[in-house]
Amino acid sequence: MTLKKYQKIKLALVVIISIIFSQSIVFKNFIIPIIVLIISSLILMILRRRVKEIVADERDYIVGGKSALLTIQVYSWAAAIFMFVLYALRDTNPSFEPIAITLAFSTCLLMILYSLIFRFYNQVKFTEKKGKFITLVIVLTIFISIFTLRLFSGEDNWICKQGQWVKHGNPSFSAPTIPCK
Repeated sequence: MTLKKYQKIKLALVVIISIIFSQSIVFKNFIIPIIVLIISSLILMILRRRVKEIVADERDYIVGGKSALLTIQVYSWAAAIFMFVLYALRDTNPSFEPIAITLAFSTCLLMILYSLIFRFYNQVKFTEKKGKFITLVIVLTIFISIFTLRLFSGEDNWICKQGQWVKHGNPSFSAPTIPCK
């Protein structure tokens, strides 16, 4: 397969994914986009292996590495600043606290994951076992994230039932002022 044909297929997949994502959001179905994203990623990985031309050179990888590092640093600083601002304003609006905590944990997870992957690439040569190891790390990260979200999710909250705000547990803040639909 030529590089040009691969890029056309990739562009077509991006258009299809964006259509599926937008329709899924409209219909409030969030499982289908995840499945489509996984399937399209696998298709692109398989098709990329069939490309006979050079897709990227060393310079592309160096620039990509530098831009990824800078992106992580900028995101981490911005998320930390927004987290402190939102946490400081939690008395004015109680919904700021979970947003601040989510920013803090996601930033920590991003930095830890970056550090682990950096150390891994720095110490291990590329082999078949490396690909399996990276897949295992990604799967474990997903499971740990799901477990953490479930374990630390707020049980003390307000839930909208039949047009009324109902206590769930013992929330430390008053009922939301927005209408319950």
